[in-house]
Amino acid sequence: MSEETAEEEREIIIKKVKPPPPAPHGGAWKVAYADFVTAMMAFFLLLWLLNATVQEKLEGISNYFLPIGQKTGTSGGDGVFGGTSATDPGPVQTPSTSAQMAPTAEVETGDKEIKEDIPVPDLQDDAPNVTDSKSDNEAKQFKAAEAAIQQALDDIPELRDLHEAIKIDINDEGMEVQLIDQKDSAMFKPGGAELNERTKTLLLLIASVIERLPNKLKISGHTDSEPFRSTTGKTNWELSLERANAGRRELEENGISSKRFVRVTGFADRVPLLEDDPASPRNRRLIIMLQREDKDRTDLPPAPPRIFRNE
Repeated sequence: MSEETAEEEREIIIKKVKPPPPAPHGGAWKVAYADFVTAMMAFFLLLWLLNATVQEKLEGISNYFLPIGQKTGTSGGDGVFGGTSATDPGPVQTPSTSAQMAPTAEVETGDKEIKEDIPVPDLQDDAPNVTDSKSDNEAKQFKAAEAAIQQALDDIPELRDLHEAIKIDINDEGMEVQLIDQKDSAMFKPGGAELNERTKTLLLLIASVIERLPNKLKISGHTDSEPFRSTTGKTNWELSLERANAGRRELEENGISSKRFVRVTGFADRVPLLEDDPASPRNRRLIIMLQREDKDRTDLPPAPPRIFRNE
């Protein structure tokens, strides 16, 4: 065998070396990923709950997580002073108005109809104080509500000329809000109890403020001395009562609870605003009275006389 044949028949061995396996590792990344997915699910669930929850409950949750020294009242509410009423004085936080809760009014100006949010200003002035008495706190609430109504009249261009149509008086009985007819502008359609758009806007404004107060309400209707002409025999007595009821219904539609009304009265022309001019259109008015809480018992009927003595 030649030398060349021996080289051709030599066995060739090819050795393949496998690469070493990767270093072992744990499953920590799986735990982190699971935590991330869980957190995202919780986040989107929170967003859904916030969208489905009304503003009052959101404020209650917010008050619950406040520091102890800043929490006001026993629950979160939409009161003028963040849940603190005249019967629950104490340190209060600055109340504010949520844009979501701002009422919307449709204001007619000429042949145009404008939808506009009625701004209810922050009522941080005259807030209740822990050192004040119950009556003092209630008086401060009334003053803050009066200031809110007056400021809202200034903030709404369509209502700036209606300052003369609203008269607010704080007296021993409570806070009295009068809506007064003007010579060239009436609150109701002539001879009826149908509210004009301007009156509806004013009642919406008033309701957005007084709904934050806990006081009971009385509402009364008044007419001038001009005899009411009706083929059905209706007089100013019936007309004034129907108008008072119309005002009550409008307030209820704007968020005032029906349980807060303790009296709806029609006085006809017997309690004029201008006694020297009983026929003046300014005698035609609605009066909304927020009565003081410590005056509630004065409206209760007297106890019946005792006929028989106990032996």
